[in-house]
Amino acid sequence: MNHPDDGPFDRRASGAFEARVSSDGEVHAAPQSTTASAALPAELVDLALGFLAEGLTRVEFLWAGDGTSRLLGVTIQKSTRGDDEAAHVSAHRVDVLPLGLTRRELDIATLLVGGLSNADIAEALGVSGRTVTTHVDHIMRKFAVSSRSAVATAALDMGLTVLPFLSPASDFERLRVGRMVRSAGQRAPRRPHGVRISLTAPPLRIGALIPLQGRAHHDAVEMLNGATLALEEINRRGGVQGRELRMDVAEVDADDSHSIRQAVERLLRQAPAAITSGYLADQPTALEAASSEGMPFLHASASVRLARLVAGDENRFRGAFQFSPNDSDYAPSYISFLTELRDSGQWVPSSSRIAIVHQSRWEIVDLGIRAAQQAAVAAGWELETIPVRDRLDPDDSWAEAAHTAQRSHLAAVMIGSYFPSDNAQFIRAFQTAPGEALIYSSYAPSVPIFHAMLRDAAEGVLWATTTGTYSDSVGIAFARRYEQRFSRAPGRSHAGIAYDRIHILAQAWGQVENPHDCDDVSARLLETRYRGVNGAYTFDTFGHSTRSLGQTSVDPSLAQAHATFQIQGGRDILISPQPYASGRFRPPPWTSAGRPRA
Repeated sequence: MNHPDDGPFDRRASGAFEARVSSDGEVHAAPQSTTASAALPAELVDLALGFLAEGLTRVEFLWAGDGTSRLLGVTIQKSTRGDDEAAHVSAHRVDVLPLGLTRRELDIATLLVGGLSNADIAEALGVSGRTVTTHVDHIMRKFAVSSRSAVATAALDMGLTVLPFLSPASDFERLRVGRMVRSAGQRAPRRPHGVRISLTAPPLRIGALIPLQGRAHHDAVEMLNGATLALEEINRRGGVQGRELRMDVAEVDADDSHSIRQAVERLLRQAPAAITSGYLADQPTALEAASSEGMPFLHASASVRLARLVAGDENRFRGAFQFSPNDSDYAPSYISFLTELRDSGQWVPSSSRIAIVHQSRWEIVDLGIRAAQQAAVAAGWELETIPVRDRLDPDDSWAEAAHTAQRSHLAAVMIGSYFPSDNAQFIRAFQTAPGEALIYSSYAPSVPIFHAMLRDAAEGVLWATTTGTYSDSVGIAFARRYEQRFSRAPGRSHAGIAYDRIHILAQAWGQVENPHDCDDVSARLLETRYRGVNGAYTFDTFGHSTRSLGQTSVDPSLAQAHATFQIQGGRDILISPQPYASGRFRPPPWTSAGRPRA
């Protein structure tokens, strides 16, 4: 097994201290040590004395004995000056474990060093035997070995034994580090000594899966810009706990599972403190990979199917958080919006016939059509569904669906695709003979390229998103900062999601001792109460997805509005719900009610 010359940890960016502990318990700063910021912990002094009592020459271990989740990589070795023997103690802060190990895996590797069985480990950690078995398999894969004993040997060789032990010290007495602990435990507790420790920290790194390749490219730019703006703002204020935030971008194709799998594996090798993701067809692959490492995974696929996956095993997916309400709100909200327009007298439908034209390729998408069918019947609508054979290569599928919809003489039609190109193709074809029908799109017009594709043909189109940037003072101020930074206005959804997500992650990191303690960070995220540019975020919900105002919560301080816009004068005007609306519905220009009167 090959290791870097300076051991398994990168010490270049981390603070360190060195001290010399004599056999009488006196502590002196090492000659080359110039640090002075925090007291040398008494427990390390006692371990050094236990080291001397056992006549050892060198031990390496990780120490977490200061009551926090912080880890120190510690080396104690024998130092002789004439007849005087002393223990030379050196330590450095460890924020990133080697081999991509998580903190939980480090604990289990230590217990493997002690020779504990899976059942014993499960009891020591308070988890199930199945969970331990899964972790042991992951650990063996990371160490590139095929047995538990080989893990124990490698962990000892690399100094990957964490103190204090999570099981009785007697389990480790055959080891040098175990004998040292036993002897240290026989000594009376000591007071802290006067040697000081200087601890510095490397940047906090965020791995970002961004679909800059393929048909989601234009929206990916929104994601990248929103996150970049948030990072710059946070770093200007001093970062988190004095640490700079940095983002490592992995470009993916939203439709390509192989691309997604390779990208998330590459990010995990870089040992980030969290991974973020836009929407991906194979989001479960990224979710599974990050969760297997205990990594916080913050994604923006509005997917009730992903929420169900997370809810089905909340312990395994405790670090997974969905930054939008579920897509199953789309079709029911379309029905409720049309019904409200009709019943309030703002719109007189030409018939009771309405339709939903929807893509069928992405398995994680569930627009809530079944619930919409029930709601439509209750509200007096006749709902038709028109599936589209969604393909990656440009074809005429959406235009063909438009012609099918035209023949039904509809009062309204909803386009169930998130991609501007699909929507643009449908709208151009449908507007050749739209009749009196309203055109209602799901999400796609939030991407600025939609306006560029359709220009004047977009006028009057209605559209909705499960999470959109509000038109209030918070959203307007964000849009101004975004435009000043990138010389373009932001889209109405993913720029805001990405911006809010970085701020929420930074908030969670600021509440923990060690941002690399994944369980602690995930626990703080679960407690989130945050008002962002896209509304209010909370995650203590089914599948850790945000709440939908009017669907899963009536409290606007805890939920995000299902925002409905209409394109008026080339601008996206938020028309529903109250109190966030900044305008009112207008009959589209192709309808008789919307045509200019002579």
